[in-house]
Amino acid sequence: MRVARALGAVLLVAACGDPEPREGLILAQGGPAAPLSAPRELVGNAPGSGLDAPVAMVGVLVPETEVVLVSAGFARLARLDVQVGDHVEQDEVVAEMDVRGDRSELAATTAAWKASKAELERLALELEQARANRSDVEKLEDFVTKAELREKLYAEKLTAARKRSAGATAQQQRSRMTEASTRIAEAQLRAPFSGSVARRFVHPGATLGTGEAVVQLISDARLVRFAVPEERAKRVRLGDPVVVAFDDEGLELTGEVTTIAPQVEAGTRLVLAEARVPAREATALRVGTVGRVRFRDDAR
Repeated sequence: MRVARALGAVLLVAACGDPEPREGLILAQGGPAAPLSAPRELVGNAPGSGLDAPVAMVGVLVPETEVVLVSAGFARLARLDVQVGDHVEQDEVVAEMDVRGDRSELAATTAAWKASKAELERLALELEQARANRSDVEKLEDFVTKAELREKLYAEKLTAARKRSAGATAQQQRSRMTEASTRIAEAQLRAPFSGSVARRFVHPGATLGTGEAVVQLISDARLVRFAVPEERAKRVRLGDPVVVAFDDEGLELTGEVTTIAPQVEAGTRLVLAEARVPAREATALRVGTVGRVRFRDDAR
Protein backbone atom coordinates (compact mmCIF):
# COMPACT_ATOMS: atom_id res chain seq x y z
CA MET A 1 0.00 0.00 0.00
CA ARG A 2 1.46 3.32 -1.01
CA VAL A 3 0.66 6.69 0.50
CA ALA A 4 -0.27 7.62 -3.04
CA ARG A 5 -3.58 5.84 -2.57
CA ALA A 6 -4.29 7.84 0.57
CA LEU A 7 -3.38 11.17 -0.99
CA GLY A 8 -5.19 10.47 -4.28
CA ALA A 9 -4.68 12.21 -7.62
CA VAL A 10 -4.13 15.93 -8.00
CA LEU A 11 -6.55 17.43 -10.49
CA LEU A 12 -6.23 20.95 -11.95
CA VAL A 13 -9.15 22.38 -13.93
CA ALA A 14 -8.24 25.33 -16.13
CA ALA A 15 -10.89 27.59 -17.68
CA CYS A 16 -10.03 28.37 -21.29
CA GLY A 17 -10.53 32.05 -21.96
CA ASP A 18 -12.28 32.82 -18.64
CA PRO A 19 -11.22 36.13 -17.05
CA GLU A 20 -10.96 34.39 -13.66
CA PRO A 21 -9.46 30.97 -12.96
CA ARG A 22 -11.73 28.18 -11.82
CA GLU A 23 -11.15 26.09 -8.75
CA GLY A 24 -9.01 22.96 -8.75
CA LEU A 25 -9.74 19.92 -6.59
CA ILE A 26 -7.51 17.70 -4.52
CA LEU A 27 -9.40 14.42 -4.28
CA ALA A 28 -8.53 12.32 -1.22
CA GLN A 29 -9.46 8.65 -1.35
CA GLY A 30 -12.06 7.82 1.24
CA GLY A 31 -12.93 11.47 1.98
CA PRO A 32 -14.79 14.43 0.48
CA ALA A 33 -13.15 16.66 -2.11
CA ALA A 34 -11.49 19.73 -0.62
CA PRO A 35 -11.61 22.86 -2.77
CA LEU A 36 -8.28 24.42 -3.62
CA SER A 37 -8.29 27.84 -5.23
CA ALA A 38 -5.86 27.74 -8.15
CA PRO A 39 -3.98 31.01 -8.69
CA ARG A 40 -3.72 32.20 -12.26
CA GLU A 41 -0.02 31.22 -12.46
CA LEU A 42 -0.99 27.59 -11.67
CA VAL A 43 -3.54 27.40 -14.44
CA GLY A 44 -1.02 27.76 -17.29
CA ASN A 45 -1.87 28.65 -20.83
CA ALA A 46 -5.11 27.68 -22.46
CA PRO A 47 -4.64 25.66 -25.68
CA GLY A 48 -4.44 28.00 -28.62
CA SER A 49 -3.86 31.12 -26.53
CA GLY A 50 -0.51 31.75 -28.19
CA LEU A 51 1.18 32.55 -24.87
CA ASP A 52 4.62 31.14 -24.20
CA ALA A 53 4.76 31.37 -20.40
CA PRO A 54 5.74 28.08 -18.67
CA VAL A 55 2.93 25.88 -17.41
CA ALA A 56 2.79 25.60 -13.61
CA MET A 57 1.00 22.70 -11.94
CA VAL A 58 -0.16 21.82 -8.45
CA GLY A 59 2.01 19.18 -6.80
CA VAL A 60 1.64 17.22 -3.57
CA LEU A 61 4.61 15.95 -1.53
CA VAL A 62 4.42 12.19 -0.90
CA PRO A 63 6.88 9.58 0.46
CA GLU A 64 8.67 7.48 -2.13
CA THR A 65 8.08 4.29 -0.15
CA GLU A 66 5.56 3.23 2.47
CA VAL A 67 5.31 -0.09 4.30
CA VAL A 68 3.23 -1.65 7.07
CA LEU A 69 5.13 -4.08 9.30
CA VAL A 70 2.94 -7.03 10.32
CA SER A 71 3.11 -9.95 12.71
CA ALA A 72 4.62 -13.10 11.19
CA GLY A 73 2.54 -15.41 13.38
CA PHE A 74 0.26 -15.74 16.39
CA ALA A 75 2.18 -14.12 19.26
CA ARG A 76 2.13 -11.44 21.94
CA LEU A 77 3.72 -8.08 21.17
CA ALA A 78 6.53 -7.77 23.70
CA ARG A 79 8.07 -4.44 22.66
CA LEU A 80 7.12 -1.42 20.59
CA ASP A 81 9.22 1.54 21.69
CA VAL A 82 8.71 3.94 18.76
CA GLN A 83 6.07 6.65 18.67
CA VAL A 84 4.38 8.38 15.76
CA GLY A 85 6.85 10.82 14.23
CA ASP A 86 9.97 9.02 15.49
CA HIS A 87 12.77 8.55 12.98
CA VAL A 88 14.22 5.06 12.46
CA GLU A 89 17.31 3.92 10.55
CA GLN A 90 17.39 1.10 8.03
CA ASP A 91 17.48 -2.36 9.68
CA GLU A 92 16.70 -0.89 13.10
CA VAL A 93 14.48 -3.07 15.32
CA VAL A 94 11.10 -1.33 15.53
CA ALA A 95 9.08 -3.95 17.39
CA GLU A 96 9.60 -7.40 18.87
CA MET A 97 7.22 -10.28 19.54
CA ASP A 98 7.34 -12.54 22.60
CA VAL A 99 9.57 -15.50 21.64
CA ARG A 100 10.04 -17.27 24.98
CA GLY A 101 8.28 -20.38 23.70
CA ASP A 102 10.34 -20.40 20.52
CA ARG A 103 13.56 -20.02 22.48
CA SER A 104 12.64 -23.01 24.66
CA GLU A 105 11.84 -25.06 21.57
CA LEU A 106 15.12 -24.02 19.99
CA ALA A 107 17.07 -25.15 23.04
CA ALA A 108 15.26 -28.50 23.11
CA THR A 109 15.65 -29.20 19.41
CA THR A 110 19.31 -28.15 19.50
CA ALA A 111 19.97 -30.66 22.27
CA ALA A 112 18.07 -33.38 20.38
CA TRP A 113 20.01 -32.59 17.20
CA LYS A 114 23.33 -32.89 19.00
CA ALA A 115 22.27 -36.24 20.45
CA SER A 116 21.19 -37.48 17.01
CA LYS A 117 24.45 -36.30 15.53
CA ALA A 118 26.43 -38.19 18.18
CA GLU A 119 24.38 -41.34 17.53
CA LEU A 120 25.03 -40.96 13.82
CA GLU A 121 28.77 -40.77 14.43
CA ARG A 122 28.64 -43.90 16.63
CA LEU A 123 26.75 -45.87 14.00
CA ALA A 124 29.22 -44.72 11.35
CA LEU A 125 31.98 -46.35 13.41
CA GLU A 126 29.90 -49.51 13.86
CA LEU A 127 29.31 -49.70 10.13
CA GLU A 128 33.00 -49.33 9.47
CA GLN A 129 33.70 -52.18 11.88
CA ALA A 130 30.97 -54.37 10.35
CA ARG A 131 32.43 -53.89 6.90
CA ALA A 132 35.89 -54.80 8.18
CA ASN A 133 34.52 -57.96 9.82
CA ARG A 134 32.73 -59.00 6.65
CA SER A 135 35.88 -58.40 4.61
CA ASP A 136 37.92 -60.52 6.99
CA VAL A 137 35.42 -63.37 6.76
CA GLU A 138 35.38 -63.20 2.96
CA LYS A 139 39.15 -63.62 2.93
CA LEU A 140 38.69 -66.83 4.93
CA GLU A 141 35.87 -68.10 2.70
CA ASP A 142 37.51 -71.50 2.37
CA PHE A 143 37.67 -71.91 6.14
CA VAL A 144 34.24 -70.52 7.27
CA THR A 145 30.71 -71.64 6.65
CA LYS A 146 28.29 -69.81 4.37
CA ALA A 147 26.05 -69.19 7.39
CA GLU A 148 28.82 -67.28 9.13
CA LEU A 149 29.46 -65.21 5.98
CA ARG A 150 25.74 -64.44 5.68
CA GLU A 151 25.72 -63.36 9.33
CA LYS A 152 28.49 -60.81 8.73
CA LEU A 153 26.73 -59.48 5.64
CA TYR A 154 23.46 -59.17 7.58
CA ALA A 155 25.20 -57.32 10.44
CA GLU A 156 26.71 -54.86 7.97
CA LYS A 157 23.36 -54.16 6.26
CA LEU A 158 21.60 -53.79 9.62
CA THR A 159 24.14 -51.26 10.85
CA ALA A 160 23.86 -49.34 7.57
CA ALA A 161 20.05 -49.19 7.95
CA ARG A 162 20.36 -47.94 11.54
CA LYS A 163 22.80 -45.29 10.36
CA ARG A 164 20.34 -44.07 7.68
CA SER A 165 17.58 -43.90 10.29
CA ALA A 166 19.79 -41.91 12.65
CA GLY A 167 20.68 -39.57 9.78
CA ALA A 168 17.01 -38.93 9.03
CA THR A 169 16.33 -38.22 12.71
CA ALA A 170 19.24 -35.78 12.86
CA GLN A 171 17.98 -34.03 9.73
CA GLN A 172 14.49 -33.75 11.21
CA GLN A 173 15.86 -32.24 14.40
CA ARG A 174 17.97 -29.82 12.38
CA SER A 175 14.90 -28.70 10.43
CA ARG A 176 12.96 -28.05 13.64
CA MET A 177 15.92 -26.11 15.00
CA THR A 178 16.05 -23.99 11.83
CA GLU A 179 12.31 -23.30 11.98
CA ALA A 180 12.58 -22.13 15.59
CA SER A 181 15.53 -19.89 14.71
CA THR A 182 13.57 -18.41 11.80
CA ARG A 183 10.58 -17.65 14.02
CA ILE A 184 12.86 -15.90 16.50
CA ALA A 185 14.42 -13.83 13.74
CA GLU A 186 11.02 -12.93 12.26
CA ALA A 187 9.81 -11.87 15.70
CA GLN A 188 12.01 -8.80 15.34
CA LEU A 189 10.35 -6.31 13.01
CA ARG A 190 13.09 -4.24 11.36
CA ALA A 191 12.79 -1.08 9.30
CA PRO A 192 13.45 -1.89 5.62
CA PHE A 193 14.58 1.70 5.00
CA SER A 194 15.37 4.91 6.85
CA GLY A 195 12.20 6.81 7.56
CA SER A 196 9.61 7.88 10.09
CA VAL A 197 6.80 6.19 11.99
CA ALA A 198 3.51 7.26 10.44
CA ARG A 199 1.12 5.16 12.54
CA ARG A 200 0.97 2.65 15.40
CA PHE A 201 -1.80 0.08 15.13
CA VAL A 202 -1.34 -1.76 18.45
CA HIS A 203 0.28 -1.41 21.87
CA PRO A 204 2.78 -3.67 23.71
CA GLY A 205 1.07 -6.63 25.34
CA ALA A 206 -1.48 -7.11 22.58
CA THR A 207 -1.91 -10.60 21.15
CA LEU A 208 -1.61 -10.55 17.37
CA GLY A 209 -2.56 -12.98 14.64
CA THR A 210 -0.64 -13.74 11.48
CA GLY A 211 -0.46 -10.72 9.18
CA GLU A 212 -1.88 -8.26 11.71
CA ALA A 213 -0.55 -4.70 11.29
CA VAL A 214 1.85 -3.38 13.92
CA VAL A 215 3.36 -0.12 12.66
CA GLN A 216 3.41 1.94 9.47
CA LEU A 217 6.63 3.50 8.16
CA ILE A 218 7.24 6.09 5.44
CA SER A 219 10.64 6.62 3.85
CA ASP A 220 12.79 9.74 4.06
CA ALA A 221 12.91 9.83 0.25
CA ARG A 222 10.24 12.15 -1.14
CA LEU A 223 8.36 12.54 -4.41
CA VAL A 224 6.13 15.31 -5.72
CA ARG A 225 3.04 14.01 -7.48
CA PHE A 226 1.45 16.38 -9.98
CA ALA A 227 -0.86 16.41 -13.01
CA VAL A 228 0.34 17.55 -16.45
CA PRO A 229 -2.07 18.90 -19.09
CA GLU A 230 -2.51 16.42 -21.93
CA GLU A 231 -0.87 18.59 -24.60
CA ARG A 232 2.18 19.32 -22.43
CA ALA A 233 2.45 15.67 -21.32
CA LYS A 234 3.27 14.62 -24.88
CA ARG A 235 6.67 16.29 -24.46
CA VAL A 236 7.43 15.06 -20.94
CA ARG A 237 10.28 12.56 -20.61
CA LEU A 238 11.78 10.66 -17.69
CA GLY A 239 14.60 12.66 -16.16
CA ASP A 240 13.18 16.06 -17.16
CA PRO A 241 14.18 18.67 -14.55
CA VAL A 242 11.45 20.39 -12.54
CA VAL A 243 11.31 23.15 -9.96
CA VAL A 244 8.86 22.84 -7.05
CA ALA A 245 8.03 25.98 -5.08
CA PHE A 246 6.46 25.68 -1.63
CA ASP A 247 5.50 29.32 -1.16
CA ASP A 248 4.00 29.06 2.33
CA GLU A 249 7.18 27.40 3.61
CA GLY A 250 9.49 29.67 1.62
CA LEU A 251 11.26 26.71 0.06
CA GLU A 252 12.07 25.87 -3.55
CA LEU A 253 13.36 22.41 -4.56
CA THR A 254 14.70 21.03 -7.79
CA GLY A 255 14.02 17.49 -8.93
CA GLU A 256 13.57 15.24 -11.93
CA VAL A 257 10.66 13.30 -13.37
CA THR A 258 10.75 9.62 -12.34
CA THR A 259 7.27 8.39 -13.27
CA ILE A 260 4.81 9.23 -16.04
CA ALA A 261 1.38 7.58 -16.10
CA PRO A 262 0.63 5.75 -19.36
CA GLN A 263 -2.96 6.94 -19.51
CA VAL A 264 -4.81 10.26 -19.63
CA GLU A 265 -7.36 10.78 -16.85
CA ALA A 266 -10.82 10.74 -18.42
CA GLY A 267 -12.79 13.93 -17.89
CA THR A 268 -9.84 16.06 -16.80
CA ARG A 269 -7.48 15.25 -19.69
CA LEU A 270 -4.54 15.25 -17.28
CA VAL A 271 -1.58 12.87 -16.99
CA LEU A 272 -0.25 12.04 -13.53
CA ALA A 273 3.52 12.24 -13.03
CA GLU A 274 6.01 12.05 -10.16
CA ALA A 275 9.31 13.82 -9.60
CA ARG A 276 11.97 12.91 -7.04
CA VAL A 277 13.20 15.80 -4.90
CA PRO A 278 16.21 15.93 -2.52
CA ALA A 279 15.39 14.00 0.63
CA ARG A 280 17.41 16.18 2.99
CA GLU A 281 15.51 19.37 2.10
CA ALA A 282 12.14 17.68 1.58
CA THR A 283 12.04 16.02 5.01
CA ALA A 284 11.62 19.50 6.50
CA LEU A 285 8.15 19.51 4.93
CA ARG A 286 5.17 17.44 5.99
CA VAL A 287 3.80 14.80 3.66
CA GLY A 288 0.82 16.29 1.84
CA THR A 289 2.30 19.78 1.52
CA VAL A 290 1.13 21.44 -1.70
CA GLY A 291 3.52 23.30 -4.01
CA ARG A 292 3.80 24.69 -7.53
CA VAL A 293 5.59 22.56 -10.12
CA ARG A 294 7.22 23.99 -13.25
CA PHE A 295 9.44 22.36 -15.82
CA ARG A 296 12.82 24.04 -15.77
CA ASP A 297 13.01 24.13 -19.58
CA ASP A 298 9.62 24.43 -21.21
CA ALA A 299 10.73 25.81 -24.56
CA ARG A 300 10.84 22.49 -26.46
